[in-house]
Amino acid sequence: MQGLVEILVLPLVGVATITAFKGLMPKRLPGIWASLLVSVSFILCVMADVRLAHLAAAHRVVSGAVWNWVTGFGPAIHFQLYFDPLSAVWLLVITGVGALIHIYSIGYMRDDPGQARFFAYLNFFIFSMLLLVLAGNLIVLLIGWALVGLASYFLIGFWYHRPSAVAAAKKAFVMNTLGDVGILLGLALLYVHYHNLGYTGLFAAFSHAAPGSAFFEWTAFLLYLGAMAKSAQFPLHMWLADAMEGPTPVSALIHAATMVTAGVYLMARLYPLLRLAPVTHEVVAAIAAFTCIFAASIAFYQQDIKKVLAYSTLSQLGYMLLGVGVGAYTAGVFHFMTHAFFKAALFLAAGSVIHALSGEQDLGKMGGLWRKMPWTMGSFLFATLAIAGLPPFSGYFSKEAVLGQAYNSGHYVLWGIGVFTAGMTSFYMFRLFFLTFFGKPRDQKLYEHAHEAPLVMTIPVVALGLLSLVGGFFGGWLNRWLAPVFHQYAGAPHAALGQGPLFGTILTVGLAIVAFLVAYWLYIMRRTEPMAGTASIPGIWMYKKWGMDEAWRMVVVQPLKRVGDLALMLERAILGGVNGLAGGIQVWAENLAPMESGYVRRYALSIMVGVVALLAYYLIRIRFIS
Repeated sequence: MQGLVEILVLPLVGVATITAFKGLMPKRLPGIWASLLVSVSFILCVMADVRLAHLAAAHRVVSGAVWNWVTGFGPAIHFQLYFDPLSAVWLLVITGVGALIHIYSIGYMRDDPGQARFFAYLNFFIFSMLLLVLAGNLIVLLIGWALVGLASYFLIGFWYHRPSAVAAAKKAFVMNTLGDVGILLGLALLYVHYHNLGYTGLFAAFSHAAPGSAFFEWTAFLLYLGAMAKSAQFPLHMWLADAMEGPTPVSALIHAATMVTAGVYLMARLYPLLRLAPVTHEVVAAIAAFTCIFAASIAFYQQDIKKVLAYSTLSQLGYMLLGVGVGAYTAGVFHFMTHAFFKAALFLAAGSVIHALSGEQDLGKMGGLWRKMPWTMGSFLFATLAIAGLPPFSGYFSKEAVLGQAYNSGHYVLWGIGVFTAGMTSFYMFRLFFLTFFGKPRDQKLYEHAHEAPLVMTIPVVALGLLSLVGGFFGGWLNRWLAPVFHQYAGAPHAALGQGPLFGTILTVGLAIVAFLVAYWLYIMRRTEPMAGTASIPGIWMYKKWGMDEAWRMVVVQPLKRVGDLALMLERAILGGVNGLAGGIQVWAENLAPMESGYVRRYALSIMVGVVALLAYYLIRIRFIS
């Protein structure tokens, strides 16, 4: 447990100190202090990983209770931490990429009057993610899961004076809560069945269970609902694009590198349960493949630079869960790691562009910025080549690992969808790249004032751009590192990184190159405008997100609103009598109130009148009875 508590607590210290002393801190200190704490957490994570690596492969698990939490009501529930190679990978990404984004935010939020609150929220988010990943049982994981949702709500709605930001924060919170209901029900089933929610006990029980029972199918599916919402899988994906209302560093940290991958972590962590539910396993893979191609199609015609990246995130999350769904667990985690590098680089580079253009996000007002922002352009290019899956950039290796094992496991249709989506990804990303940095400036006034971002913003972008180049070479190490986690059960034959057929690699890379050439012809040679093509029927449907917002309103929001209106009408009808009785008693009390005058002589007179009335009553009664 050495160092784990410190890794967890340091960001929480940042939350407490910034919140308590923000009025006394110099303007820049909250950002520096928050960045320092997350950076120290990253160093402690590296040290913890080194200690873990020195353990024998079969014993690379550090687990223990920090304190006994709930006792005396059945099986005790402990506040437990659990550290193994899988959680170590997530910790490195959360703290490492998180530290770079914190540093970048010092420059990006420099002139924002709420920057102290912003950095407190960022530290709170890092703490919540670390708690989720370090949780040693599903109860602690659920607490971290809920806190991540709360932190996301704060950060998406950070600019609360914007109605669109408030609406986006509410939408994210509500849609994630729908998935949380599934997790709660899944945990309840596990607890009733096993009287244990600790990983060690559950994994031991799963290792002796036979797959295919209804219990495992339902439990795995309910837990997957939570992952579906948090990792924005169809149809619970609608919140992610709207979440771009938050500051761009929020998009990079929460909606690219960490929070949205919490669902991937949950499924990878509980893969011993998932392997016992073959139907749910296939459902995870099928929905992930559909999310890949569905989100990629929407990205084709988006005109907001951050919206393109948002839908590309949805598509890449589909690749991660496709890997998990076909049993390629290591490949799914590998794509999570490379995606954290290139997507964080893309978002931060986009933030530098927005910063340089005084907050403008419309691709129709960009163009020619490579002359003004060469470092940002170079980093964006590296990350674009990585997400397009072109060798030797990182995305090529992880994407091929996922697709190769999808093919090897016999999921040929899903493999075909993934291959075609790789070509689509290359097209819309190079469209974004060319429209932003090349061609003639579409708004001369904005172009003249554009400039390279300050060093505090540029250095993190360049660092992530370089990781987008070299990150793919970590695959061999990752395969060996995760072997004790994913290879301990015979039911995970595709857990290790494998190699797909050569023709599949040629086809995937070939489609990406063709898509690049098409984008070059359209947006460099022909200088096609960003909104060209949306007049067509497919184009307008893609631009309008295939009508998913309207579908949600029609199928879910409006029926629930009608149910709520009916319930309100019934409440008023049923409680009307009660309310009337209460009103009558209130009027009666108000009429009697003047009698409480406070005059003792009046009270004595009232008592005398009462006594006389009682005497008269009894005298009359005796008279008539006798």
